[in-house]
Amino acid sequence: MKFEPAKLSKIIEHNFSYLMPDFYEMQTEYMKSMNDIYKDLDAALVAMFLTNIFYQRKIKENYLSNNVSTKKFYKENDFKLPHSKFKINEVSKAIGIPRETVRRKKIKLMKNKFITFNKKKKSYSLNTNLIDEKILEPQIKTSSKMLYNYCIFFSNNGVFSKDLNIVSFKNDIEKKFILYLPILLNFQISYFSEMRKIVDMECLFINVLCAFNTTTQLRKKSNNTNEIFDSGEIFSQIDMLNNKFGLNSTYIADITKIPRTTVLRKLAKLEKLNILKKDKFIRYETQSFVSSDNSRKTIYPHLLNTIRLLGLLISECLEIYSSKELIII
Repeated sequence: MKFEPAKLSKIIEHNFSYLMPDFYEMQTEYMKSMNDIYKDLDAALVAMFLTNIFYQRKIKENYLSNNVSTKKFYKENDFKLPHSKFKINEVSKAIGIPRETVRRKKIKLMKNKFITFNKKKKSYSLNTNLIDEKILEPQIKTSSKMLYNYCIFFSNNGVFSKDLNIVSFKNDIEKKFILYLPILLNFQISYFSEMRKIVDMECLFINVLCAFNTTTQLRKKSNNTNEIFDSGEIFSQIDMLNNKFGLNSTYIADITKIPRTTVLRKLAKLEKLNILKKDKFIRYETQSFVSSDNSRKTIYPHLLNTIRLLGLLISECLEIYSSKELIII
């Protein structure tokens, strides 16, 4: 079964107000779990890149043919991932982080034992002892929820045949998560690398949280009026909302676990970039693209790229689901 990414992206773009709150919820939960685990979002991005390399090699070598189930994966105490040289230039180029920053994050990841170094082979590997439910479960929960909600929408609107079993698809993600993981990591790495061109990871986390709140409010408005706005129209509706729904700095600090003084600095930066705006209650919400030439010319293209990446993510996940080559034990 073939699913065209461009077609799915176009549907997401045209139904932005209905579908994007699920995406921003996934990203908020994902970034929260990564920050809780690594205590450093740049280090988390480096770890994502390395994890992706390891899993792609394992799947390519068919080492995971009997270990695709997350539950079974936990039981394999002798399960080892292949060694891989840590090339700072390669990592820096792939994720858009300066070489010196990558070097420092590598040292931090080694100090915290997320990656290990084999002196004999002069190579690095992922410490699988730290890959447990507290790392994978949030990814399984948030990603499967978003994919599930999107596919219900696609199915109800005749995007693909009704023979797609939505419940079965959700269960398949949970059962074969090790196969879905590289696709999800590819998406996250591409998304974060692109967004880091305009803001740092902490600013992005704050912006994602505010975008989740803003789009959720706009979806409620859409539901009340039976209107669905596309990616361009939705932000013209922001100014029509009441001015009491934004998030204050204390709430943002509590959710993101970023110190409030840092949150205030990041909010000021996001406001200066016309990404967020502040109301009279000192609460922050997503800026309307139509009110700023900078937002329309620089931020909006990144949003369209995110929509493109979402179409690719969903199509690849659906293709794995539609393949019956693997039998889950």
